[in-house]
Amino acid sequence: MRPVIPTFTSPDVFEAWEQEHEPHTPARAAWFSPGGFQAYEHYWALPAAVRFHQNIGPSRVTARIHELNSQMKEALARMPHVELYTPRDESLSAGIVCFDVKGMKPEVVVKRLLDQRIVASTTPYGISYARVACSIVNTPREVDMVVRAIHELA
Repeated sequence: MRPVIPTFTSPDVFEAWEQEHEPHTPARAAWFSPGGFQAYEHYWALPAAVRFHQNIGPSRVTARIHELNSQMKEALARMPHVELYTPRDESLSAGIVCFDVKGMKPEVVVKRLLDQRIVASTTPYGISYARVACSIVNTPREVDMVVRAIHELA
């Protein structure tokens, strides 16, 4: 097994992850956590978060994520300066929408959105795209705000 997120406590493991090769020594359990400072408030909040999610119900959470991301995908698909990569069919996608703004590097798109207090990211792959993720903590109005910001990047 190889850790998905490398530990900071083993330079060999981190270097292997960074350079995309196997570590020189066999994996140890401690390597499967990044290590560092533990934010205990997250541990303390976990039972309440699980109860909240159970009260909402997984089918409603799923439906909301699809609803908001469909709103995003439909709007981006209508923009001539945007190339949408995430399939619009909700059976082929869920909570992340990947796209390009023509003539603009994904890192620039993310920076310009962040300048407007909109959190986006780039995909960490060989070919990078800008991406946004709508979840149950978002509202349709917030999705509209992101859509307007992307529209203004033309």
